[in-house]
Amino acid sequence: MKLNNNEKKTLKLLLNNSKTSDSEIATKLKISSVAVGKIRKKLERSVIDSYTVNLNYAKLGIQAFAIAIARLTEQGLEKGGLEVEQELMKNAHIISVYRIPKASSTHIILYGFKDLNELDSFFHSGKFNAKLHNIIETNELFTFSHNSLIKNNPTQLFQEVIDNFGEQIPEIKFDEIKKFKRRYNERGKLLG
Repeated sequence: MKLNNNEKKTLKLLLNNSKTSDSEIATKLKISSVAVGKIRKKLERSVIDSYTVNLNYAKLGIQAFAIAIARLTEQGLEKGGLEVEQELMKNAHIISVYRIPKASSTHIILYGFKDLNELDSFFHSGKFNAKLHNIIETNELFTFSHNSLIKNNPTQLFQEVIDNFGEQIPEIKFDEIKKFKRRYNERGKLLG
């Protein structure tokens, strides 16, 4: 995707504060509010999915977290990966679910809880066991408090990507594979 300078600057301003008005952006960029409105609409059609509020977990009383490395059970595989993921996303304690390409594990799941007691009862309750343990099995579980959360913000990454929109990405060459095939063919000819 290619963005011009005003589109990049508008996107970065919205990234820092999505409540920034078109007139505020226009003033900062020295362009008209109408132009900003057109830019915003273009960005909303292409890269902006939604405008959100960043809430403070601790101030809301979410003090304990868990990261689970899990895999689909036989029943989960029979049900289907997408169906299991939809089931996981319905659970209020699940913040994020990531698919991973590893044979012994299929997902990483981030959970949030009021405290460790709630976390313990969640993972050891019959309700959880009946509903989720039938379809997904936790291989490893890492627990931590809200004080351990150091960074939970992709803004810097997004700003770097925005700055580089439209630049040519260098092609990755797999010269080692070609060299291996060449050596193998040469050896085969020598041995044959």
